[in-house]
Amino acid sequence: MRTFTRLAFALTLGLVAGDAAAQEIAATGIFSGQGVVKAVAPGTGWLTLDHDAIKGFMCAMEMMFQVKSPDLSKDLHPGDVVDFKIDAAKYVIVDVKLIDHAK
Repeated sequence: MRTFTRLAFALTLGLVAGDAAAQEIAATGIFSGQGVVKAVAPGTGWLTLDHDAIKGFMCAMEMMFQVKSPDLSKDLHPGDVVDFKIDAAKYVIVDVKLIDHAK
């Protein structure tokens, strides 16, 4: 029975280590997300978004993102719901589409 317990423990450690290694692999490409604007930084256009999980890239969270151009966020306000595209390698939002105005 001890051999089985040690084997199960070793397999569990291997799976956990494998999961950690998989999480360390940097995502590349353009990913789509949806979120609520929490803040727009004046002058820079940086967006703070409370976003849903971005499949294959990032879990749901509130985070500040750089935008490719300040023009992308110039008409956005806290509370607006947006769809966005993000360059995973640079963590830069490359496109934003307003879905619903703040309520």
